[in-house]
Amino acid sequence: MKVPLIDLKAQYAAMKGEIDAAVGDVLERQQFVLGSKVDELEREIAGYVGAKHAIGVASGTDSILLSLRALGIGAGDEVITTSFSFFATAG
Repeated sequence: MKVPLIDLKAQYAAMKGEIDAAVGDVLERQQFVLGSKVDELEREIAGYVGAKHAIGVASGTDSILLSLRALGIGAGDEVITTSFSFFATAG
């Protein structure tokens, strides 16, 4: 028996109107990278987590890379991580 971890169809159905409107707005504006929607998201996330700033990135790998660079971690430094993760975490 297969046990689903997440039901994306049900989640989409519950928010279909809102999601379709947001995607339609981005398509109409043709602002696929950066733009007002990204600015809005970054402000909302910063407020939600109580930070001065938030930065939207393309992937989890980008977020890890930017975090390591912000901390000054580079070649020759040791970074310890969990083995219970996606392989890109260690990459």
